[in-house]
Amino acid sequence: MFLEALDEVINEMLGFEVLRSLYTALEKQYDVTKDELPYRLETACEILNEVFGVKGATTIRKSIVRRLYQKFDLEFDEVAGFRLMEYVEIAKRKLAQNRQPTGLRRP
Repeated sequence: MFLEALDEVINEMLGFEVLRSLYTALEKQYDVTKDELPYRLETACEILNEVFGVKGATTIRKSIVRRLYQKFDLEFDEVAGFRLMEYVEIAKRKLAQNRQPTGLRRP
């Protein structure tokens, strides 16, 4: 789902050619394949910073997180200073809570 969110956001914001160029650069310059990105989120963030600059990468990351939460039908609450990893961890926890049987959910 992370890759889908990333693909959709980059494609909508910057276009398919930029998306394709990003994946090409990831493999050639950083030795990171598209499929590895969900498992290397810190590296993905660093690469976004290098490719799009800090401000551009921040905007892109926030859009990716919003889209990811949307895909899982989770409420997104922006928290100042949170990084991509922290938002993903919160999403994982929310999803795990949603999967618990109703009588076993924590308050």
